[in-house]
Amino acid sequence: MEKEKIIGITAEYNPFHKGHLYQIETLRRRFPEAVIVAALSGSFLQRGVPALLDVWTRAEMAVRCGVDLVVELPPPFCCHNAGVFANASVSLLKACGTCSLSFGMEDGEELLRSISHILVQEAPPFKAFLQEFLKKGFSYAQARAEACEKLLPGSKELLEKPNNTLAVAYAESALKQDADLELLPVKRIGAGYRDETTANELSSAAGIRAALSCGDRKTALSVMPEASAAVLKSQLDRGRALLVDTTLWHAVRTTLLRETPASLNDYAGVSEGIEHRLLEAVFASASLDEFVARVSTKRYPRSRVQRLLIWILLNLKKEDDAEFQRRGPAYIRPLAMTPRGRELLKTVRASGVLPVVNKPAGLGNDEYARRTFQLTLRAASLRESLLPRPDWKHELAAAPFLMD
Repeated sequence: MEKEKIIGITAEYNPFHKGHLYQIETLRRRFPEAVIVAALSGSFLQRGVPALLDVWTRAEMAVRCGVDLVVELPPPFCCHNAGVFANASVSLLKACGTCSLSFGMEDGEELLRSISHILVQEAPPFKAFLQEFLKKGFSYAQARAEACEKLLPGSKELLEKPNNTLAVAYAESALKQDADLELLPVKRIGAGYRDETTANELSSAAGIRAALSCGDRKTALSVMPEASAAVLKSQLDRGRALLVDTTLWHAVRTTLLRETPASLNDYAGVSEGIEHRLLEAVFASASLDEFVARVSTKRYPRSRVQRLLIWILLNLKKEDDAEFQRRGPAYIRPLAMTPRGRELLKTVRASGVLPVVNKPAGLGNDEYARRTFQLTLRAASLRESLLPRPDWKHELAAAPFLMD
């Protein structure tokens, strides 16, 4: 199999909608013989929330809609800031043999490489501007955007859009890893990332989830591709879709009530006194949304607070998080595939860049890989506990979906 025909995508598919299908179809038109591989976020997503559907179901959606091979991006990486998220996904996709990387962008493709070079090189002027804005209380992401703007006008506007931020992170990660990856941006169409309306055929995942939360199943399913809508309907009928977060709030509150400022300071993401805000807000909040709003600051935006709450629930400590960031993915876990995906997986397995595993027994004596897998199982169990009908055997009993 020719390497140049393998295109990698990092995705959440929460759930798989027509904008995602547009990306796949765009790539198919340009590269009809390509094998498309997706690194799919696990049980918890980049902004620190549980996925609507389990990772196996989302992988099935993707393959039914045109992706050839789906592998899991584990919780230590998928539920993290854009830099960690992108670094791990690029590393995982490289191990799968990809040499092209595709992602959605709102706009600004011409600035993509210039901004990524500024961020990778971190020249003295950039570092000086970055520190200046951090001292003013900006979050790291905001300070970085402001520093880039000083050096390259137009950068701030580009970096303020969520898909653009990740696009730059992918390009930056490819440079850092010295990966000779062709970048294939696809201009985003339809509703914005955070747009919760379902007013048109190209509604966002947020809009679909909002409709489901309001009980409007008909509208949610109508704006999805037929294949992924059928999978979602089946999961809704079985009570396998996570629509509300009241149970997550109970878990967060109960966990924080047993903690102290000193114990909280051991967890990943906890710094600069945020532990005190967490313990103060837990007594003053009636819901998770209110709690996160009370804790959030300019330095600790909402997504960062949500991520550290998940890390606390998963018992992810600072030293473990640092090791995960340093070492990256330890294995390839296939979730779903077409016949062409199966052929690629054989090649990947033979290359030995990373082991291909589905069950803990396949990890052998690799302690780091086993800790990654255990955290993955813990995250799946946590998400499972939030469902109206938990199936505690689901994660270990699940097998990759094979498309004929």
